[in-house]
Amino acid sequence: MKRFSAVVIAALMFCSFTACAGPDVPDDKGKTENAKLAVAEQQLLEYTRYNRETYLKPVWNTREIYNETVMFVGENDSASLIYRPSEIISVRNYGLNVEYKENQDYVLENGKIKRTANSEIPYMEINEYYKKFSDSVELVVDKSAVEESMLPLIQGPRYLKYGETTTFTGYQIAVTYRHNKPWEYDTVKGQAHKFTAFIDKLESGDNAKILFFGDSITVGCNASGSDRGGNVSPYCEIWAKMVTEYLNGKYQVELDYVNTAIGGTNSKQGLERFADDALSHEPDLLVIAYGMNDRETTEQNYRYYIEEMVSRYHTAKPDGCVLLVSPMLPNPECLNWNKNQTKWENILSEIASENDFCALAPVTYLNKCLQQSGKRYRDYTANNVNHPNDFMIRIYAQTVLKTLLGDDFFADAFEDADQ
Repeated sequence: MKRFSAVVIAALMFCSFTACAGPDVPDDKGKTENAKLAVAEQQLLEYTRYNRETYLKPVWNTREIYNETVMFVGENDSASLIYRPSEIISVRNYGLNVEYKENQDYVLENGKIKRTANSEIPYMEINEYYKKFSDSVELVVDKSAVEESMLPLIQGPRYLKYGETTTFTGYQIAVTYRHNKPWEYDTVKGQAHKFTAFIDKLESGDNAKILFFGDSITVGCNASGSDRGGNVSPYCEIWAKMVTEYLNGKYQVELDYVNTAIGGTNSKQGLERFADDALSHEPDLLVIAYGMNDRETTEQNYRYYIEEMVSRYHTAKPDGCVLLVSPMLPNPECLNWNKNQTKWENILSEIASENDFCALAPVTYLNKCLQQSGKRYRDYTANNVNHPNDFMIRIYAQTVLKTLLGDDFFADAFEDADQ
């Protein structure tokens, strides 16, 4: 049985890289970095509504994490966060318009956030999440990927629940907290030197066009501010718009924004419509984001399709730039969806290294970092199979902007700060 407070229900109705350990923190950084850190901690950003500045603050380089989402399955579930919190600032519903109370609705226990016995925080019943019978979309559970503590509770064949709009986000909560630990993995590397022609146009105020080309994730599923996200609070932008509007604000320009992504398509279909839906627009920056729906594509074919797009674009527009975006990963618990998607990032990286006008935004790598930190798929998905929620959409935008602009997006000032 679902547990929702009346307030939550009303609100919803309106609506492949290997991670490596971070560097040892030296003891001689001294007062300067600590002073910077103290100031940063005192100046919290807006977290009670959608705010682009807040949502674009990189999760790999901040002492405050804003509205990190988690979802409880079973009333006794507890959830890990990316970092071990030193202080919980706020716990809210996904829409950010209901706040829960510490000790009354949740507790912090062994570094995890946990519902209390009489909590108003919603949870999904175990037999609703791990269904005994298939829905119209059959998603077979791979029990080798299920948490060990959950296995005794899901005997026999099981199928994952699937749904769009608020099916899962209606159960998710947003945790804002402080922590004292550095990012334990490699950070996203800026590749601004690959985009000199595009950035020069922005800096000079010249007209420039950016085109996003990919699948449903690039269309914008399931940003809360989109139709497929329910058009509900907090009304988060799709990641392509988040990126574009950041560039508009930073350089005081009005980019010509074009998004010709089509849901459900793979790289082969992208190449088939490339001339009409990409080349014909003559973008100054072409963002290619295919891979989630290539679960059955061979590595040889995937490389060919992406290389052909890059080559044809460069032939047609020699002064243009290309940004390749690797996909987030599908649900590891879903046997019939979790297939070849982990292979694409290495191929995209190789293509980018062979072209001085092309770079890779490694979203797959960031997704792996989240998994290694202890986050479960249900904590950052919106459909439980292959679509991001607002939190993962932010990861897309942060990764793209850091790759595109380097320190001009966000300098790694606190990477080695004292603890």
